[in-house]
Amino acid sequence: MQKILFLLTMVMVIIFIPSAVHAQASRNTFLNIQTIGTDRGSVRAAREFWKKHGDNKDEKWYKFPGGYLAEFLDGDIEIKVIFDKKGNWTYTMRQYTEKELPTDVRTLVRSTYYDYKIGWVKEVSQFQSLVYVVHIDNAPEWKDLIVRDGEIEVQHSYEP
Repeated sequence: MQKILFLLTMVMVIIFIPSAVHAQASRNTFLNIQTIGTDRGSVRAAREFWKKHGDNKDEKWYKFPGGYLAEFLDGDIEIKVIFDKKGNWTYTMRQYTEKELPTDVRTLVRSTYYDYKIGWVKEVSQFQSLVYVVHIDNAPEWKDLIVRDGEIEVQHSYEP
């Protein structure tokens, strides 16, 4: 009787495991449970991510004391999505170059700092707020600007 049960179990494993693996591989939306775990917060974060950004983004997940981070590339734009411990979306940061910067923000920066070149941009969106951190330089000087609601504020600068 035990041999029959063992053989029946093995047959079921051989039949069902390959079909489950194929179903998962065809969707290509794996969540690395060794990285972020299977707790309620990580599962919710993954669902929120896939709802907002879709699947097949080849994202990398990280767990940190405050929550979870999903990181991926969309063309030339590096995107980081942050979630709290409960899996709720906190903010999204996009990093790109001057060519992806919205025209109104680029015009504002260039008209104020016309001798400087725009190096990189970090766009941070959180609920209804959108802030740009723009790095400009005019060797050997550089500045990190915060652009919000049509206003510019110097966050950091180096002037020898």
